[in-house]
Amino acid sequence: MSDFHDAARHGLSKSELEAVLRQVGAERYHNRHPFHHRMTSGVLTKAEMQAWALNRYCYQAVIPRKDAMILAHAEDPAFRAAWRKRIEDHDGE
Repeated sequence: MSDFHDAARHGLSKSELEAVLRQVGAERYHNRHPFHHRMTSGVLTKAEMQAWALNRYCYQAVIPRKDAMILAHAEDPAFRAAWRKRIEDHDGE
């Protein structure tokens, strides 16, 4: 992203932001990470797999609380309705 600093100073249009996010996603998505390749190839040690599972659990456990905080600060009723669905999907009804 050679234009990142310029974009940070001047902002991006909606389509430019989408293009940047899609590029970053294509380049850096988790399935490209060497650890992910080792995990899906079955070559992690037991300790590495346990550490990954613990990290994943902690990450997943906090998602509903993060979503609730976003919901609490949202003013748009349509946005709140959609965001409530996210909380239910992650935390149950």
